[in-house]
Amino acid sequence: MRFGAKAAWILCFAWCAWLTAGQVWLQRSLGIWTPDLGLVLLASLVMHSGYSSSLGLVFCLVSTRLAFSLEPPAALLAGGWMGFLLARSVAHTFDADQMFARAGAAFGAALLMGSWVLLAGGLRVGSWDQPGGGGVLELLAGVLTTAVATGLCALLLGPVFVRLPGLAPLRRPA
Repeated sequence: MRFGAKAAWILCFAWCAWLTAGQVWLQRSLGIWTPDLGLVLLASLVMHSGYSSSLGLVFCLVSTRLAFSLEPPAALLAGGWMGFLLARSVAHTFDADQMFARAGAAFGAALLMGSWVLLAGGLRVGSWDQPGGGGVLELLAGVLTTAVATGLCALLLGPVFVRLPGLAPLRRPA
């Protein structure tokens, strides 16, 4: 591995950490309308990178998200993997530069990952009821609104995420 590629992976971890921290900060004001910025980065870069780089992106996303959340690690890894597979299939089906394909990939990845983490958390606890009395439908509505916000963020800011400084070696096909 060349020095430039090693530096790109270090910067990928840094960008994922900054985006996850920014997402936590935004969640105070936006609530359930907070986009999953890590999945926007994943969907944007998967549309432009090769298979081997994308697997590393899933690892970067999941490991930095684990540092900022209490979600189950196995559920995050499986959800990230499902989001990656969906984004990769969209990348194979549509042109990589289509902004609506990128937004759809981010929306689908957020919907899959959010639903999967919700399902795994409910199975772990034994109930999907919220402490405040909300049921499963409110939780699913929250996942859907987060997915919509993630898709809109990918639609508007996807090209910016693709061109983040230091990630150029990850944009090249493998």
